[in-house]
Amino acid sequence: MKKATKAFFAGILCIGLSACGSSGSSAKDDDKKEETAAETEGEESKEETAKEEAPKEEVKEEAAWEVGEAKSVTWTDSIGSKWIQIVCPVTNTGTKNLYLSAGTMDLEDSEGHLVDSKNLVSVFPEVLQPGETAYYYEETILDEGTPDELNILPHVKVKEATIECIRYETSDISITDDTYGGVKVTGRVENTTSEDGKLVYVVAFLYDADNNMIGSNFTILTDDLVAGDKVGFSMSGFSLPDGVTADVVDHYEIYAYPTQYQF
Repeated sequence: MKKATKAFFAGILCIGLSACGSSGSSAKDDDKKEETAAETEGEESKEETAKEEAPKEEVKEEAAWEVGEAKSVTWTDSIGSKWIQIVCPVTNTGTKNLYLSAGTMDLEDSEGHLVDSKNLVSVFPEVLQPGETAYYYEETILDEGTPDELNILPHVKVKEATIECIRYETSDISITDDTYGGVKVTGRVENTTSEDGKLVYVVAFLYDADNNMIGSNFTILTDDLVAGDKVGFSMSGFSLPDGVTADVVDHYEIYAYPTQYQF
């Protein structure tokens, strides 16, 4: 009987010890899991902090441009003179203003032979803001016997602008047929800056319904444009191609600005 009793209590004791051992192991496992989770959270926090502290890449401003296809139109006027109109667009595709100066246009025949070269081809406007398009533009008489079909090889002069881009406001724009042919553009230009404008250019680009630039008119104001003053202007193309009339002009762009030099 005593032996049976001892065996019974011995069994209970073993069960209790076994339970305590299991409980202790489980507690240790939980502690390890908590430590691992804390370490993981700490590492993630460090990574996030490192990302926040890492220097951000600066967006560099660059001067960039794209020279479009140079196109030409030839025609013969009423007295038999052969004319050519040359249009070459340059678009500011960068993030800085550009400065453009007069360029050169080589004229080739269909076989690639040089027929003529036009120097000091004007460009409007001279200071070009990001996203804007300027045009090298020429209307001139060709030598007798020059082919009608010509390829134009442009040589443009573009660099980053170091001078300010100054523009004047225009208003009251009217486009009509000129008495002697071509298109006449009239309007007003206002100097909204605090400085007088000298040798002020006013330039109009004329477009058809397909957004093709079909002609350009420009004038230079004979007097200074005094700060705060508004004056009228009138201008016609030197000799626009046949068929360019007020009815053909679908829309236009006008730039007015003082002459600026960058060396």
